[in-house]
Amino acid sequence: MTGIMVRTEDLGVSYGDTRVLEAISIAVNEGSFIGILGPNGCGKTTLLRALSRIIDPAVGTVTIDGMDIAGYSFRELATILGAVPQETAVTFDFTVEEIVQMGRHPYLGRLSSMDEEDYAAYRHAMDLTNTAYLADRLITEISGGERQRVLIARALAQTPRVLLLDEPTSHLDINHQIEILSIIRGLTPGVTVISVFHDINLAAYFCDTIVLMERARIAAVGAPAAVITDLNIRTVFGVDMIVRTHPLTGRPYTVPRYDPGPVVEQPLQVHVVCGGGTGAETLYALRSAGHEVTAGVLSANDSDCTTADGLGIRVIRELPFAPISPASLKEYSALLDVSDAVVVTGMPVGPGNIDNLRELGNHAGLLIFLLSPGEAGTADQDYTGGEATSLFEGLLNRGAVQAGSVPELVNRLATLRADRA
Repeated sequence: MTGIMVRTEDLGVSYGDTRVLEAISIAVNEGSFIGILGPNGCGKTTLLRALSRIIDPAVGTVTIDGMDIAGYSFRELATILGAVPQETAVTFDFTVEEIVQMGRHPYLGRLSSMDEEDYAAYRHAMDLTNTAYLADRLITEISGGERQRVLIARALAQTPRVLLLDEPTSHLDINHQIEILSIIRGLTPGVTVISVFHDINLAAYFCDTIVLMERARIAAVGAPAAVITDLNIRTVFGVDMIVRTHPLTGRPYTVPRYDPGPVVEQPLQVHVVCGGGTGAETLYALRSAGHEVTAGVLSANDSDCTTADGLGIRVIRELPFAPISPASLKEYSALLDVSDAVVVTGMPVGPGNIDNLRELGNHAGLLIFLLSPGEAGTADQDYTGGEATSLFEGLLNRGAVQAGSVPELVNRLATLRADRA
């Protein structure tokens, strides 16, 4: 049975008269990967420093493997716990190999030298982090990203049971971010990993548990899906993000919500015909601009349907993989009758949703915007043997307006009332 490897109870840390950690209580299971998220200045790095005994707590306790951290000698602690700081600057002209070998120092006596076990450990760490080719280079002459990987290799050379990382991918490009985090993920369950992240999506993908911090305290802790929510991100970071479940990984991911422009004084009733994820940005932008938005007909398992639900938008839905029913078509027609405008995204069209386009032809005088011209109704999006393409062409011939982007669409709708007045 997995035990608790790292525990803090009512941990508090102060710098002078300023309390920078307050009542931090966490329990980290052995072999798990914990991600710490939070805005700048909330105490993330200070927490790692307290866990690694760089700073002493003002109150509370830190235990590693069931023992108070103060009970370990520094050498003993270094054989159990490895740490990679946020700052990677090294001013001495050591070679990369010498830097990584320093990870074996806790295992060496005062006058002893490395044995085969030590050599094997540091070489394995360099192989894992893809730094062996840098062995003879000076640490001061390599890039920041390479230096980051070297310092991670040094920590791994300690063969720690607990690995503390302070933004381990901050200087890495995207391919090395994924490479390093995949390596670190692969260390579990043999190693317990606690890492500070700035990238919410990387933390959500790689971590078992997320600790979300705010102003020296823990705001939320739990599985990524339970912690990384629209409300938590807005409350803690003060920014609106769209949080959705990735269809392949099942993990949450975030997308920034841009400012769509000023809220209109006279909102319109706008219906959005979309599908296959093509409507998410449009639904958000129109809703944020203050318009009364409806959507559909959409399959209940379509990501656009999920987006509409998340935004509180009325959506006409059908059972997954079912064609549009007469009842849904009637509801759709009634919404078209009361809409000031209809937006059709560059969605794929097949037998299951072709009735969305057919019904538009029954509403003469309806103002229709076709979003992303050149995509909607083209051959690669038409799975109806050409009927969808023909219907799109018919809409254009009857006066449908092409909009090249979502911001352009929002601007056109914002002036629509004035143009009609």
